[in-house]
Amino acid sequence: MRINTTKLKNLRNLLKKNKLEGLIITDFTDTKYFLGDFFHEDESVLLITLKQIIVFSRSLYENSFKSKYKEALFISEDKNRPAALVKEAKKLNLKKLAFDENKELYSAGKLYLKAGFKESSSLISLLRTTKTEEELKLMRKATQISMQAYKNIQKYVKVGITEIELKRKLEDEMNRLGGQGYSFELMVSFGANTANPHHLCDNTKLTNNTAVLFDWGAKYQEYCADMTRCFWFGPKAPKEYKTILSIVKYAHDEVVKKAKIKMSGAQIDNISRSIIEKAGYGKYFTHRTGHGIGMQDHELSDISQINEDKILENYCFSVEPGIYLEGKYGVRWEDCFYMTKRGIKQIK
Repeated sequence: MRINTTKLKNLRNLLKKNKLEGLIITDFTDTKYFLGDFFHEDESVLLITLKQIIVFSRSLYENSFKSKYKEALFISEDKNRPAALVKEAKKLNLKKLAFDENKELYSAGKLYLKAGFKESSSLISLLRTTKTEEELKLMRKATQISMQAYKNIQKYVKVGITEIELKRKLEDEMNRLGGQGYSFELMVSFGANTANPHHLCDNTKLTNNTAVLFDWGAKYQEYCADMTRCFWFGPKAPKEYKTILSIVKYAHDEVVKKAKIKMSGAQIDNISRSIIEKAGYGKYFTHRTGHGIGMQDHELSDISQINEDKILENYCFSVEPGIYLEGKYGVRWEDCFYMTKRGIKQIK
């Protein structure tokens, strides 16, 4: 097993750009980004320099780590890994090191600052926005598992089933199809509950002629899927429900058509938001158009009114406009995409 050379090269280019000799990585997800699911949480500190990869971790990992990652140096440390890192950096005469103050323990941060290291937020988070082909492949697999599971459990959508029961059916089916956990707390909602964008499943039973909304996603080899589908259960869908669902789907599809590389997150958000506002439902679209996605369900590359950063090639994000009429019903339509030179392409 080897550390992904593309990820390593991209990080080292980022280090050079920021005039750094190395980056200290403690965050569990950031560590997994480079080393895979090897350590347990809070059991390792990773230092990547322009020339070396050094891991500080418990001695029990030493032999298995060395056999898998021959290009990295393993330093056994069962007690104080930040102190061991500072000692090793001094030994190697490394002075221009950085750490992410937003992801570091206070005690370790104090130690690093005393050693003369630099606070530098979000370097890895920024790096993770640009997905490699391997990462996109894993996200496609997670999406395929999720969508097939959704199709397979439609036979259980019957009068009397509860939200929690249907959620468990969906979870079980994703696991059966090869999913390895869930991107977030899955949401199944009925009736007025669909008007709450972050509803937690309860024992509400499905009745005839009511709104249904699913928001779900499987994980596969640490990478997430995320999608939302909604429909009217029964033959008598209200005209208003059909109208808002049509508006939301149109807003979703217009983003797919019009989003271009180097647009800002705010510009892309405005594509869907302006459609919903012109239709008279702007105040009922209560969240951003989308969020970044990858190893976590919410990452950088936010598609929102406040994000002026450009969306660049292979940035991955959701597109999920919605309209929510409190006390009645809500609709949302969501898929995930990645940016290409010719526009966005769905992950599927």
